[in-house]
Amino acid sequence: MPKKTKIQHKLTVEKARDIIIRIKKMEGLSKHTITNYNKLFNDFERCFAKNKYMENLTIEDARRFIEWQLHEKQQFKNVRWNREKKIGVNVTSANSYLRLAKAAFSCLIDEGHLEKNPFSTLKNIKQQQKHVDILTDQEITKILNSLDKSWYADFRAYCLIHVLLDSFGRIGEVLALKRHDIDFEHGSITFNKTKNSVYRIVPVTKKTLNLLEKLMDETEEFESDFIFLTNAGNPLGADAARKHLHEITARAGIDKRVHPHIFRHSASCHFIKA
Repeated sequence: MPKKTKIQHKLTVEKARDIIIRIKKMEGLSKHTITNYNKLFNDFERCFAKNKYMENLTIEDARRFIEWQLHEKQQFKNVRWNREKKIGVNVTSANSYLRLAKAAFSCLIDEGHLEKNPFSTLKNIKQQQKHVDILTDQEITKILNSLDKSWYADFRAYCLIHVLLDSFGRIGEVLALKRHDIDFEHGSITFNKTKNSVYRIVPVTKKTLNLLEKLMDETEEFESDFIFLTNAGNPLGADAARKHLHEITARAGIDKRVHPHIFRHSASCHFIKA
């Protein structure tokens, strides 16, 4: 008869954190996910106090934790020398914490440290579907036609927009592209820095490949592996790319809140309608 795993009593939040972080690192999860697990345990300490043992948490405590996330959690945003305070997280963030909590407790049960998961029966919070703006074909054409491709920054933006539309890529994925990620022979690009840490190969049009080739020729003197570079030859950051897109669309007279993700939404919607 197999020996029953001995349940650990008086499992503190800090001890549980150490166990989960060690296991998740061994599983090869991304730094972003590890950071989120650390935030989860920070919030356990803030909500329940450090002297609360994990095995004593009930389903009521679990509900209380999600309510605290939504309505009481204090968040601070540094603004110069002042600190701007915000109370509560949005529904999407609360659901993310719920998923992390379920996963953390399940792991502690599997490892023999706990017997029950107080979060297991909690359901995701329903939220109203937001209206997502997309750009029409005419608006996209207007933006592209407004760019002066004789200027490097505008040509880079012209190329960036084409890649976003053609690949359905996220801004971080596109800006992380390196020269060896472009396969001119097979007409595809490889996203290695993805949200789920799994590489993705996507086909792109000949026009996009030609634009990427021209951009790579323009920046060859910088001897950088990255494709999208600043005027000084450094990798272009997401914030700088967003700022330039805002300037471009304002200049083109587009009366919408334009951000890099809108090109992904627009491409998806136009693809579905095609």
